[in-house]
Amino acid sequence: MEKTAEVKVNFFRPVTEHARANMKLILTLAIIWVVAVFGFQVLLILVNKPVPEPSFTTFQEVWPDIQTSHAKQQLAQVTLAVLGKNVALQPEHKELLQITVSKLTLQLLPAEEQSPFQQAPLEYLANNDLHNVLGLGSEGFDKLLYDLLPTSLVPVQDGALDQTIREQLPDVMQLYLVHNRSFLTDTTFIGFPFHYWYTAQFLLIMFVVLCVIYAVSIDKLHKKHNVQE
Repeated sequence: MEKTAEVKVNFFRPVTEHARANMKLILTLAIIWVVAVFGFQVLLILVNKPVPEPSFTTFQEVWPDIQTSHAKQQLAQVTLAVLGKNVALQPEHKELLQITVSKLTLQLLPAEEQSPFQQAPLEYLANNDLHNVLGLGSEGFDKLLYDLLPTSLVPVQDGALDQTIREQLPDVMQLYLVHNRSFLTDTTFIGFPFHYWYTAQFLLIMFVVLCVIYAVSIDKLHKKHNVQE
């Protein structure tokens, strides 16, 4: 009875020249892909620098001393701006910011109007011009902040910025108003920030190109070594 020869194929231990060439080709393309993906992420980390939004600069200016009405208005507007990042906000941070806006609004109201506001802030807003109180009227009009006010007010017992707010608010502001940026994030390419285009489109295109390169190269290897599939 004729015996059939046993052929063992191991990608990591190639025994033929064709297998070694195939392994080298695959590893080369894989290394190119890994460098393109993770090398870019490392580069982003290396060149990024924290850049504050203008709102954070305003916060830093008014936070040490918020005794004046103008400083309270500025702080309320910055807080509203952060509340505008609604999707990104953590629930506990959103609650803290809403309380801060409501307390600042209460502080800016005349004494005789504070009680009605405390009892029903949204009802008070519907019947009174709170936007001007916060500096969002005709002189400092900002459509986004103007529209955010009704969803940002909550009932508060008093207008004092308690210890919790004073301890947590600076960190919350820095978290949402300071961003890592570099020439990779600030440069635009075909209408997209370069880092977004690179990761969302270029890497997909590159993967397809590497697959095509492998297909063409492996055909050449088959012909070179007389391998038939």
